[in-house]
Amino acid sequence: MRITSLAIVFTLFFMVADSLQAQPGGGRGQGADGQGNAFATRFFSQNDKNNDGKLTGDEIPERMKQNLQRLDANNDGAIEKSELEKMFSGRGGGMGGGMGGGMGGRMAGGMGGRMGGREPRKDTTVVEVGEKAIEVEIVSPEKVYDAYLYWHHADELFLDSVNYAILADAEGKVVHRWDTNLTGGGHTSYLLESGGILRIGKRDGSDIGPVASADTMQITDRTGKAVWQLNAEDLDIEGNKILFHHDMQMRPNGNIFALIYEELSAEEAAAAGWTPENVTTFWSDGVMEIKPNLEDGSHEVVWQWRFIDHIVQDKDAEAPNYGVVADHPRRIDAHYPPNYDPSFGAPAARQHLNSIDYNALLDQILLSSFIYDEVWIIDRGITAKEASGRAGDLLFRYGNPDVYDKGTDKDRLFAKQHDASWIKDGLPGAGNLMVFNNNNRNAFSMNLAGNSNGSNRPGGLNRNGRGAGGGRGAGGGGAMAERAMTGASNVHELRPVTGKDGKYVIGEDGRYEVEQVWFWEEQDFFASTQGSAKRLLNGNTLLANTGKQFVIEVTPEGKTVARYQGTAPVYKAFKFTKEQIGDLID
Repeated sequence: MRITSLAIVFTLFFMVADSLQAQPGGGRGQGADGQGNAFATRFFSQNDKNNDGKLTGDEIPERMKQNLQRLDANNDGAIEKSELEKMFSGRGGGMGGGMGGGMGGRMAGGMGGRMGGREPRKDTTVVEVGEKAIEVEIVSPEKVYDAYLYWHHADELFLDSVNYAILADAEGKVVHRWDTNLTGGGHTSYLLESGGILRIGKRDGSDIGPVASADTMQITDRTGKAVWQLNAEDLDIEGNKILFHHDMQMRPNGNIFALIYEELSAEEAAAAGWTPENVTTFWSDGVMEIKPNLEDGSHEVVWQWRFIDHIVQDKDAEAPNYGVVADHPRRIDAHYPPNYDPSFGAPAARQHLNSIDYNALLDQILLSSFIYDEVWIIDRGITAKEASGRAGDLLFRYGNPDVYDKGTDKDRLFAKQHDASWIKDGLPGAGNLMVFNNNNRNAFSMNLAGNSNGSNRPGGLNRNGRGAGGGRGAGGGGAMAERAMTGASNVHELRPVTGKDGKYVIGEDGRYEVEQVWFWEEQDFFASTQGSAKRLLNGNTLLANTGKQFVIEVTPEGKTVARYQGTAPVYKAFKFTKEQIGDLID
């Protein structure tokens, strides 16, 4: 199979890799030809609106239009089912044969296991109050945090439309449900003090843009009915199209921080010095702060931050933002990685921010970039105008010093991480950063930063999982000693080092200094995409494995004390006490 063809396959399948592994018989029991046919059939049933056996015009999802010439074997401007079947078939030992049990075989086979057995969900209300939606396994009852589980059902596969939230009790029964008129996946939602939720999604389930795009943001009442709604088409930046994606966060003052995609023209990107090769679509990630008016339904954009304003490039000395990348650690190399990953939405370029958090005490925003394998901190305590200049450059970055030429790939700690957040006030470890690191490196292996003898260095990771200051003890990191993390996701609790002036410290090696406080890893726990880690009041940590549809609770020592197996993916899972949820269960 040609590399270009494989890129298209990865574009369609990458987001559901781990959910495919979770399905019985996925990937090994059947040939890739049969699985490809099953996928093509399901795909056409969703998109062939006039039932003519071809996809034309608006029937072709945007991401496939970008690869139309490669898919359209007979050059008739349409995609036939046979052409799609050929794309996913095992040609010459391709997807299902030569790649065997690897990425290709797993994806092609897994898709059959996931999609072949049922129609894609269209009804988003699939679990009733009182129904058991989660299988609960309690290992150590005395160590489990006694609270209700908040679970937002949201697939990342664009064919699968489920996007609603539930509260479940200790037996896994639904005690409250927030209905929805939205679909889409790769999103989460947040419970508000009012008993309503903040959420994003899609109004009609169509493929509107890059992965995890959303065209609608809502604040709901306690039933799930929207009391305020913002459509992305009502937003723009200098006339550019805006989409929501992945995550958002409500400030204490009621404003909402939203991750956004901003569509740029090639000319706009070039005007900033951003000119990656073989790219036709530019999505500049950013943050938009929105003030909702619940009385009249209006909104006001009060602040924004754009990736395009904070780049450095070393490709063209005559183009804007030219400089030595290593000399500008607070700016972002526009052309990293050198060969933009073709498996993730080619031919488009973006940074793929996948989580956002806000620290009111610091007045700072924490971001996670899937593409750069880093977490970033930016300053909210400045004006929107200042945020578009050098004051809006990164205050802190961590996870992959290779991206600003202060290390190599061997020093990369994070790999496709998600859910970076500050541990909230009142919780053990308050003020520290917590990062759910998927550790997805395709080959699923990892070299730890730090010296081979286990000694710690600024910006690195001690091999026993403890920071230079000892932190909260070895915790789950004890299991990590002198062992390569192969095929396992992990969780990092970090304390950025700050100077007397409050600024984040850059060490002699040019990297931001961090103390490793706590580390968790379990060899059988792997989430290829999404997932979350949330600290609980008793010191335990709640971990979500999105594609495999389960949540576990682990102690500070790294022991699993509870497991919750759901019926749909969950990006971020939370626990709330009866006092926190009020009368939602009465």
